[in-house]
Amino acid sequence: MKRSLRLLGSCSLCCLTLFFLTTTLASAKSHGSQNQHGSHIVCICHVPPGNPSAAHTICIDEHAVPAHLRHGDTMGECTHACGGSTGMTCSTGQFCEVPAGVCSADAEGVCKVMPTSCGTTIDAVCGCDGITYNSVCLAEAAGVSVSHTGACATGAACGAGAAATCAAGEFCKRTSGDCSADPAGVCTPIPASCPTTVSPVCGCDGTTYSNSCFADVAGVTVNTASACVPGPACGGSGGGTCSTGQFCQPLQGDCSVILGGNCTVLPLSTSCSPSFDPVCGCDDVTYDNPCLAAAAGAGVNHTGPCTGDLTCGAGGPACATGDFCKRPDGTCGDVAGTCTPTPTICPPVVDPVCGCNGTTYSSACVADAAGVTVLSVGACVPPLACGNGSPLVCPTGQFCEAAVGTCAQGAAGTCTEQPASCPITVDSVCGCDGVTYANACLAEAAGVTVNHTGSCP
Repeated sequence: MKRSLRLLGSCSLCCLTLFFLTTTLASAKSHGSQNQHGSHIVCICHVPPGNPSAAHTICIDEHAVPAHLRHGDTMGECTHACGGSTGMTCSTGQFCEVPAGVCSADAEGVCKVMPTSCGTTIDAVCGCDGITYNSVCLAEAAGVSVSHTGACATGAACGAGAAATCAAGEFCKRTSGDCSADPAGVCTPIPASCPTTVSPVCGCDGTTYSNSCFADVAGVTVNTASACVPGPACGGSGGGTCSTGQFCQPLQGDCSVILGGNCTVLPLSTSCSPSFDPVCGCDDVTYDNPCLAAAAGAGVNHTGPCTGDLTCGAGGPACATGDFCKRPDGTCGDVAGTCTPTPTICPPVVDPVCGCNGTTYSSACVADAAGVTVLSVGACVPPLACGNGSPLVCPTGQFCEAAVGTCAQGAAGTCTEQPASCPITVDSVCGCDGVTYANACLAEAAGVTVNHTGSCP
């Protein structure tokens, strides 16, 4: 009888374990993807035996899950604490997400992957940066935690001589139809995304926008709830002239107005969007956007800066304040570039690029705003882990770089590119090979981890 009870207890334990694993796998299947054999791929947090600090996310076949769970792994992706007392930072392509409503700079959170695409559904939230986003996903794509659901509170008064100026990420929203010199308005967050609905409006800058949201993104007041109507014909064979306060705007590239143009109101430069979409005017001047060219009474010759602008890099002069040295995509050394105005606002699109500094930017415009050359299209690929007993050998042109001061042979590190060129600045470091290098870049070029700043003893 006692033996029967013992067998029954053992069976109950087995059944309970089987039920747990079956339930866990069923849940995992509902969230996983299928491989070519039809089974599900499930992501779990793998904890190496005796080394919990090296926990990392792996995605495996569903049939291997029970064995991993029995050895201490857990379902779901690993979460890593960041910020707060931990002082830890997140990897490239992640941000430190704090609990909703907790926007303190010293709050503790967990590292979360920044999404690279979001739906168009609008369910506004207010970010911890004070900007209204159309969804939680768009806030996360910007690397911003959520302060609260709903739009952010209305900002300060602006325009009409108001002392307050709008903060970065805001524009002065004025009453539709009021295109006077400096009408009163309210500082309002620039939308992070707009619906795809086509309901044309004419902005005070004379531009037709797909809907009023896109006018808000451009920071332009809506004049009429319809497409802009072209002005009277001028130039060309018609030879018509424009009235005071207008100029003859030609077709792009027709700076001699051979084909004729349309009389267009000279917009006030203060009413133009601060967005960065450079064009070369017919007066051979580079303008930040077509509206500013029109405000100067200049037609557009071509998109992009005018040729012959100040060159920079490769021993050339430094760019003026407000400009950055724009180099051809994919060139990450100190090569020649062109001094180009730094964008002050970028379109709310998510089209990731990888910068030469190893950081993923949501678009090429955002990389330009950071003054960083684009290395490649698409998000940066996280560096491969190496050392620490790993059998991985870094690809050609890379070396296993450990943390500064970690010179033990086989120490944990990441595969890092050995730069092909380095600046000539002198900021001496001592390498783990006992050699003094003029700067850290030269140590990396030699495939050597930095021991400490300053010369070797």
